[in-house]
Amino acid sequence: MSLVQTDSDVVSDPICSSAGCDQYKHEDKKLPYPINYPVPSWGQDRDIQASLSNIDLAEKMYNRSGKWVMGTDESKEKWHNKAKDAEYDFDPELDVNIRASLKNYKDAKERL
Repeated sequence: MSLVQTDSDVVSDPICSSAGCDQYKHEDKKLPYPINYPVPSWGQDRDIQASLSNIDLAEKMYNRSGKWVMGTDESKEKWHNKAKDAEYDFDPELDVNIRASLKNYKDAKERL
């Protein structure tokens, strides 16, 4: 590809017409609803305060060594679900008795 632009390199922008991108220019008009108004702050929500106090109470009741620590490498190792480490065979070979039953079922179905 050359650095010189030729007529074959020029393509139309699919968003704009060949007349330009003036279809998105709207006149400024007053919105029917207020914007950029001040929002009062009345402090922390009562539900959040209750949740935080419940955590503090639970830490005092069940954890005598201090604060609960979550999301660290140590806590992830301590509470890791070991069952998720097992590799399961999701397509096991059927037992010989089941295979014989399925064969007998198929044979009976063909005969009848």
